[in-house]
Amino acid sequence: MKEKKLSTKAVLIEIIMFLAYAFFAVNWISGSNLTPKILEVFNIKGPNAVSLINNVVTVAKILGNLIAATIFTKLYPKKSIALGAFLVPAGALLAALSPSFPIFLIGRFIMGFGGALFVVYFSPVVVNYFHADHRPVVNALNNVSYNVGSIMALLLLGPVMKIVGLGRYALVVFACVSFAIFIGWMIIGEDFAITETGDKDEKDFTLIDAFKEKIAILMPLMYFGHLTMYMVMLNIFPNTNFSPIPANLISTLFTTGALIGTLLSIFVAKKSKKRVPVLRVAGILTTAIMLALVNTTNATLASILALALGTIMYVPLTNFVLIPQEIPGMYSERLTQIMSVYWALVYIFETIAYQVIVNIQFRMGDKVALIATGILSGTFIIGSFLMKEPEEWAKK
Repeated sequence: MKEKKLSTKAVLIEIIMFLAYAFFAVNWISGSNLTPKILEVFNIKGPNAVSLINNVVTVAKILGNLIAATIFTKLYPKKSIALGAFLVPAGALLAALSPSFPIFLIGRFIMGFGGALFVVYFSPVVVNYFHADHRPVVNALNNVSYNVGSIMALLLLGPVMKIVGLGRYALVVFACVSFAIFIGWMIIGEDFAITETGDKDEKDFTLIDAFKEKIAILMPLMYFGHLTMYMVMLNIFPNTNFSPIPANLISTLFTTGALIGTLLSIFVAKKSKKRVPVLRVAGILTTAIMLALVNTTNATLASILALALGTIMYVPLTNFVLIPQEIPGMYSERLTQIMSVYWALVYIFETIAYQVIVNIQFRMGDKVALIATGILSGTFIIGSFLMKEPEEWAKK
């Protein structure tokens, strides 16, 4: 693919993509925070309802990831991205205004499905619109967009509820913002060549072809331990009580570190002559810091380790997503199928791993569960010894 200079069109497209996924997070997390109150309205109680919601969401993510590239091939970029951008607010609005629990579940499914589609489409957009010199920054922005949306949700939900008077109406407001972003994409977005030659009659690179790509299998096997640790730090750790400082403060420092790590990842990616060594070093440090954090009894050290954990964990991620993008001869259709397989498998592996950690916590306690999480994050270390540089993936 020929090099492309940074253009106003590319910048506008990235802004729309970033905002769309950030506000997916706003809609998603705000809805999750208000779910207990919504269930009260339906007079539904107990863990079974929450479990059902989680299962519906998991299916939406996996299904959306798996068929995202097929949709991309059939509808082409503009309509495919538009579909993801539309389903997020449509699902959010349906869930917010749902008259019954089944309709609420359908709304959450639609929103999760739209978000799953959207996350796959970041990579082909990056490859098409941005030169290699710009990709570290753009990939870092895409990686952090969900975190930015998470922070926005926490900051905006309360004030918006005060203005509109009801939690459901706050969700409607956020859905309307996402609808506005969807309209922005319909104005700014465009189609681009997705095949190697740009010929629409060229044979499709299918999902089955993607499953035959070793990198599409290696990447999720490598990353799912990292993702599981991220979910544990945000969802399980805040409810533990063995840390020398409040557990929710640990999680806040961890999230802050993730933002710092994203910024550092840009610098590291620009300076890296090789991609893999960064993954290896960061993987080893991440596991070591996690295990140290779980075992320390010093409050100051715990604070430092929590901040460092989030930082180091995010430092290699820009290099990580650059590897498939930089494989010589890579083109949008092939990349999108590879990322479809990657995200689908990551969510499958992470869902299983997270349930294992929950069971360990229930049977053996918080500390053992968190130590197991730290050990599980070692998948990134193992994978770093199997991962190859982009040019090596192109060799037959």
